[in-house]
Amino acid sequence: MVSMEDFVYNIDDVINFLGGGLDKSIVISLIEVFIQSVNDEFPKFQEAIEQNNLELIHKIGHKLKGSSANLGFEKFRYLCEMLEKNAKQNIECDYSSIFNDLKNEKILIEDWYNSNK
Repeated sequence: MVSMEDFVYNIDDVINFLGGGLDKSIVISLIEVFIQSVNDEFPKFQEAIEQNNLELIHKIGHKLKGSSANLGFEKFRYLCEMLEKNAKQNIECDYSSIFNDLKNEKILIEDWYNSNK
């Protein structure tokens, strides 16, 4: 089994995750929409983290968790889920550290996407 640390994005894996049989250009378009959504939410997400706004951390984490899960971006989904659940349950944790990991994962997805379009 591949650990999340070893996870490598692969367009064929995304196509298979979505049920197979999809044209690569369609999947790339879906990923582009995901990346745009993430980029739209990230400034608000970072501000929520900086202000320890748990309600907004929960809301944005939930939204991005769902959209990343729809494409099989497991590590991104997992990090969003950590932020979402901790904020919802009002758990003290290092939100900034988790968010930094999420930013790094965002960069990996964007770099991968840019190499596949």
